[in-house]
Amino acid sequence: MPSVVDRLLARIAFHHARRVYRRFSASLANPRIQQQVVLKRALAVVAGSAFEKTHNLAGVRTIDDLCRALPPTTFDDGFRPYIERLFDGDYAALLAPKQRPLMFAASSGTTAKRKLIPVTPAFVRDYRKGWNTFGLKLLADHPRAILRAILQGSGRFDESLSRDGVPCGAITGLLARTQKPIVRRFYVGDPELARIGNPDDRYYALMRCGIARDVAFAITANPATLIRFAQVVNARGDAVIRDVRDGTLTLEHDESLPAAVTRRLKPNPARATELERLRSRHGLLRPRDFWKLEFLGCWIGGSLKHYLDRLAAWYGPIPVRDIGLLASEGRVTIPLADGSASGPLAVGAACFEFIPIESVAEPVPETLWPWELETGREYSVVLTNTAGLVRYRLGDIVRVTDWIAETPMLEFLHREGRVASVAGEKLTEDQLAAAIRTACERENVETREFLLAPQWADPPFYRLYADHEVPQSLPARLDAELCRQNEEYASRRKSSRLGEIQLFAASPTFFTNLDRRLLEKRGASAEQFKRPLLLTRYDEDRGFIELGKN
Repeated sequence: MPSVVDRLLARIAFHHARRVYRRFSASLANPRIQQQVVLKRALAVVAGSAFEKTHNLAGVRTIDDLCRALPPTTFDDGFRPYIERLFDGDYAALLAPKQRPLMFAASSGTTAKRKLIPVTPAFVRDYRKGWNTFGLKLLADHPRAILRAILQGSGRFDESLSRDGVPCGAITGLLARTQKPIVRRFYVGDPELARIGNPDDRYYALMRCGIARDVAFAITANPATLIRFAQVVNARGDAVIRDVRDGTLTLEHDESLPAAVTRRLKPNPARATELERLRSRHGLLRPRDFWKLEFLGCWIGGSLKHYLDRLAAWYGPIPVRDIGLLASEGRVTIPLADGSASGPLAVGAACFEFIPIESVAEPVPETLWPWELETGREYSVVLTNTAGLVRYRLGDIVRVTDWIAETPMLEFLHREGRVASVAGEKLTEDQLAAAIRTACERENVETREFLLAPQWADPPFYRLYADHEVPQSLPARLDAELCRQNEEYASRRKSSRLGEIQLFAASPTFFTNLDRRLLEKRGASAEQFKRPLLLTRYDEDRGFIELGKN
């Protein structure tokens, strides 16, 4: 139970966070001023660097000056050479004198080489401020979660080191380690758990640390991770009941555990008996039964909507709050309501521009400022931030759903370029996710793992990789839903320029093996990995059928 000191410190922290949220709310009324302030901070990070001199940024004073200085650019085209120099210890390549990154945030890129985003002290402050604003509104909406345990997934911040000894990894790991003590003491897992190499062992360890506590909510970026947490602890039900009874933590891959983790575990025979009773009653060991959860936090936008049914099956019919459009490069939105992926632009996190969707493919596309956007239109995000990224093309496509004062509400749709068009249909992941969800509802089946891949034939068609238990009628239902979602798809199907969807009934281990293969290929961590739902090239699923037979 929280102590009197806990309650006092929580009240102080709550009042501080409330002031942060009031400032955020006020900033939405005049984003022009806020964007100018952020631009000044961002340019200070690169002042005097080789990057600033190359692009003549010293004379930039306004956001209009910025547009004249250099075009919007991708990581590979505009930043990789400077960050590689940074990685080698040449900090003046991108940063102001005497500046040194705290770490490099690693993220998968569009090429085989991963992206490394320099995490400066100013960037950490901006990143944390966004989380504080998000968290305050979330707890204000769900006050019964205050001063209760938190199940939070975070990665390892020091998976590797730069040539100059700077850690490289997940920024969530750095944030977890530097969180305020009053907050960190409610985390069920120690940040050292991130050092457990095997993902399932790591997930089991986190759930083992939390299963005997009064967890109020669970939060990760990817909903698939939350589902895997539940699956792993259920599959290891005998082990977790025994560990709770004995005050131990048993891993399957014999990895050493830090003392900071094991010393917090105490024998709890009464809780073990209760877990046995719950498993006997329900046939499963599910978080919805052994915790009194208030809400979940994870992405639910774009292609991730289809996980909602499976989340409810494991965690119960509780509210889900999207954590916002958030990347290693920074925060874009801060959702303010449950069940919606839409949120106001985080106007204090970066200086934002937007490329209209119809201009994305142009060599030097026009950009619009946040207050120039139109409701219902789609845009690609460009940002200038305190990590040294100036007019950086993030590659995320968003739609304007509404407005708060002069600030747009944005919803993430899909990654730029994740569009399949084998016959001119321009099918997006967002359309596919909505169609598969509706198709499963109408077939009265649970939304399951799936992947759609284009196939070359006469005419070309799509192959649906899905769980072996789905009905044979699902492809036809999905086809009808895609026709409803996408007029171009319907036109190609009607004219026989696009063939029927064909089902490949995958083995129970197919998607696990597929994820492992893609992780190895991309070199990303399990927490960062998001398997695409839609492949865009004919040869991308080469070898998948053989994989499905294993």
